[in-house]
Amino acid sequence: MLMDKYLPAYQFNEFHSIKLHGFFTNIYQTMLQCDLSKSSLIKVLFRLRGMPSEVYTTGSLTNLGFIKLHEEPGKEIIFGMVTDSPTFSSCQSDISSKEFIQNSDPAKIKAIINFKLQQINNSQHIISTETRVWCGSKAMKSRFKFYWFFVKPFSQLIRKSMLKQMQQQILQSNIRK
Repeated sequence: MLMDKYLPAYQFNEFHSIKLHGFFTNIYQTMLQCDLSKSSLIKVLFRLRGMPSEVYTTGSLTNLGFIKLHEEPGKEIIFGMVTDSPTFSSCQSDISSKEFIQNSDPAKIKAIINFKLQQINNSQHIISTETRVWCGSKAMKSRFKFYWFFVKPFSQLIRKSMLKQMQQQILQSNIRK
């Protein structure tokens, strides 16, 4: 699993998935280019969090300070972030994938998020997203745990809404063809 390459040890995570039933084309591309602005819930939650308004596709997560760590086209994309802020208000976005893996600074937090497409058979697919967070020290973990307590329910809503938007837009794009 690619996630294990970048963050095998972590203290916090969440996982969500959604199934697609039917015969589809271009699932992965539609997943990456999904227009998240079509979800009022995502727009509101992003605004409340103070996120830039131009972050409306999976690929534009780099506008939030995430770096693209790895991609297996047609299967999975992984983004990561290194920060010294438990609220992710600042981050290092100028590091390489190798530097991300090697960073074990106790004053840092590392987070990754993936979007993955799995084909079960010709007519069944699963789109999933997982988020993992590693805290470099007990103090950082304690600070992040407090933040996560309040943010996790909203994070879950955002992830579930993202998957629903992807599902809807995949269905729509295949109907038009």
